[in-house]
Amino acid sequence: MKKLRLLGLCLLVAVSAFTLTSCLNDDDDNSNGVPTAAEKAQMFNSVKGAYSGKIYSIGTNVQTGKSTPTDSADVVCSINTDSTMVLNYVPARLLALAIDTTTAEHKAIREAVAAQDPVNVNCYINFYKYYQQWSTYPFWFIYPTGVTFNVSVNGASHNVVIGFWGNSTSSYGVMNVTTRGMSTQILLAGATIDGVQPTVSISNAVPLVFVKK
Repeated sequence: MKKLRLLGLCLLVAVSAFTLTSCLNDDDDNSNGVPTAAEKAQMFNSVKGAYSGKIYSIGTNVQTGKSTPTDSADVVCSINTDSTMVLNYVPARLLALAIDTTTAEHKAIREAVAAQDPVNVNCYINFYKYYQQWSTYPFWFIYPTGVTFNVSVNGASHNVVIGFWGNSTSSYGVMNVTTRGMSTQILLAGATIDGVQPTVSISNAVPLVFVKK
């Protein structure tokens, strides 16, 4: 129960959403399990709809070592079916953070992607009974699909696919049905440029956290 109260604080206060991962990973009251069809329908009915809020890119404060927001934007999170979710109007500059800048070419490609129009990030979701109080705290894993940009840099065309980490306990959504507080987190995994996939570690992933207004 103590950890569930901490979760409630995470959902009530926007800045607390950045510590939601610790709230989840440290919950000693959890009750893991695949929901029945009826339970899944109940969870979906509790969270379905379109929600205005902010999406934050999260970095690390070099002085304190703690997570801190580096940028934000207004977006809409839509949960229209029990297996899909869409983050609407995500600025390209946030997705461009997945592109490494180890070379001058990649740095220029990142800048070109960042200048593109906002896009929708389509995701698959999977409801899960993470908590004993699953009806009050519906929880779902998130599996984002790639986002493609075609940009031109110095006269050369480049195909860029922004990738995400899926099937991870760090890509999830949760709602407090009582307060209607909601937060989701997805992880940028890197960018495939002209068919060349990056070698990246999940420890280097950039979280994008959505917090409902």
